[in-house]
Amino acid sequence: MQLPSLNNLGREAARVVRRFPLTLLCALILCASIIYAIRFSDTDTRWHEWLFPLASAAVLGLTLTLSASLAAERYRWPMWLRLLTQAGAVALLALWYVSCPPEPTLRWGMRLFLLLVGQHLLVAAVPYLLELRRRADTPGFWRYNETLFLRILTAGLYSGVLFVGCSLALLAIDNLFDVKLDDKLYAYLFVVLATVFNTWFFLAGVPRDFTALELQTGYPKGLKLFTQFVLLPLVVLYLAILYAYLARILGLWELPKGWVSTLVLALAVAGIFALLLIHPIRDAAENTWIRTFARWFYWSLFPLLGLLAVAIGTRIRAYGITEERYFVLVLAAWLMLITIYFLLRQGRGIIWIPASLAVVAFLASGGPWGAFSVAERSQLAQLREVSEEYKLLQNGKLDGAGKRVPKLPKEAGRRITSIFDFFTERNNLEAIQPFFTASLTPPDSLRSKKEWQQQRWQGERLFAVSGLERVDYRYSETEIEAGKEIGQSFNFEPDQTIVTKLSPGSYLLRDLESYSSRGAEIETFTIAEGTFRLRNEEDTGQIHLEQLTKPDAWQPVLSVSSAALADSLIRVKQPTNYISVELPSLSLTASNSTMQLRVLFTHIRREKQPKQKPTYYFEGDAILTFK
Repeated sequence: MQLPSLNNLGREAARVVRRFPLTLLCALILCASIIYAIRFSDTDTRWHEWLFPLASAAVLGLTLTLSASLAAERYRWPMWLRLLTQAGAVALLALWYVSCPPEPTLRWGMRLFLLLVGQHLLVAAVPYLLELRRRADTPGFWRYNETLFLRILTAGLYSGVLFVGCSLALLAIDNLFDVKLDDKLYAYLFVVLATVFNTWFFLAGVPRDFTALELQTGYPKGLKLFTQFVLLPLVVLYLAILYAYLARILGLWELPKGWVSTLVLALAVAGIFALLLIHPIRDAAENTWIRTFARWFYWSLFPLLGLLAVAIGTRIRAYGITEERYFVLVLAAWLMLITIYFLLRQGRGIIWIPASLAVVAFLASGGPWGAFSVAERSQLAQLREVSEEYKLLQNGKLDGAGKRVPKLPKEAGRRITSIFDFFTERNNLEAIQPFFTASLTPPDSLRSKKEWQQQRWQGERLFAVSGLERVDYRYSETEIEAGKEIGQSFNFEPDQTIVTKLSPGSYLLRDLESYSSRGAEIETFTIAEGTFRLRNEEDTGQIHLEQLTKPDAWQPVLSVSSAALADSLIRVKQPTNYISVELPSLSLTASNSTMQLRVLFTHIRREKQPKQKPTYYFEGDAILTFK
């Protein structure tokens, strides 16, 4: 019995593999890396060291290799040039992989987002870049992007229906046949459909015959109804709201709120998107409403762009440029230029929208002109300006500035707090280190902690060294005095330090635990006698007390062994497999001529895998006494 539909499906799948091999490979790598993360997230603590670089490189590779393949097909490049282009794309992805940090940071996350936006826009424009030299649009460019847009929606619909159907099938097997299925199967299914299947299905619909796209065909009626009766009325509604707000600003003669920038940008994007959707029928005589909107939309943007410029300019003058303000500023400039261009060209040349915006995204993602370098220079300049204005510097340093200027104005405090938070959130205290004599480098004990713990230490370190107070910079002094919708929040927490002083020279170290620490370190603490740390060797069970003698130099002082205690308990209990017993009150003591360390164990764990050495963990308290 012949099954032509299955044969056609197989042939189509094979054609996609031959046409876009690297793109599908990127989808498979992305799928495998995410599944690995889900599978071993509960047991393997090392997955993050390679997962984000590999997964992000695979995500970038999807659109990068697709653009390279489409350009080769469209412009009929020879085989050697196609191979060279694909090799260049792989080299760029490898460069990203080796440069990317093990864990996603704010800066790298924004850079990844910019590159993804730029590459998606490149896919939309790359087969028709030659149109940039023409004075009129060809039907092919609009038809090509219409096909991609509808294929994305169709692929998402198919993937969603398959996920729901297969999930219900797994649920039925689990409940009807009493087959215990791994709960993570649903996550695996979602990942496979969202990465491999969705990509494969989408690629099968990417146009091949670019000549056929130039033929005039009917405009989709559903798309026209959506744009004419849903999207355009919404754009007009928000235009009316923003113009009413503009009239209020002019009437009260007050500065606009910063939030209006986001609304203006969203309106502009929605309006331009609507114009792109109706581009083929914008001049049709029967579409009076569409023709009127297309004629006046760009003119209506000019006053709102002025409002946007005032809003973002006010914020930049007060607190300098950050990456977010950089993006708003650049998008405002791009909107102004593209608006002038389309008014001069009477709406022609729509390929300039994705092409120019892709260039903006690529340029903003890196380099001295990029968002991150510009923002860093601006914040450093802001810090120097406010420090010099209020005489906070001594020999060019901010150490102890709070003592020199105890009554710093609130506005200056807000600006400095904003700058300190900027560098803390980006884990970039190296850039601000020249303003301080004291080291801002986190100690070794902190580098194994979670990202939020490191950021918290960095933020507290800046204010501790400078002696300045943290001031809320989200509201101006006028808003605070007026009490405009400003709530209050007070947070009181118990002392979280592990050290409690019992008597002169005697300290209690509470709630010690070796399970949660990555690596061997348990805790670092500072007391009157110096800075110490406890370190646990999991393979030997040795618990070491070490003292900091030089920067990043730790001197061993005392040691006790949890391994000997655990092994002796095992010999007494003679367990055959996993066993959990109540631990008696046990302690170990080590001493020398100057100090004594006594560890009071509440929990000891010994793990032994076949053909591996045992590992030891413990919980408990300790008493450190100086003689």
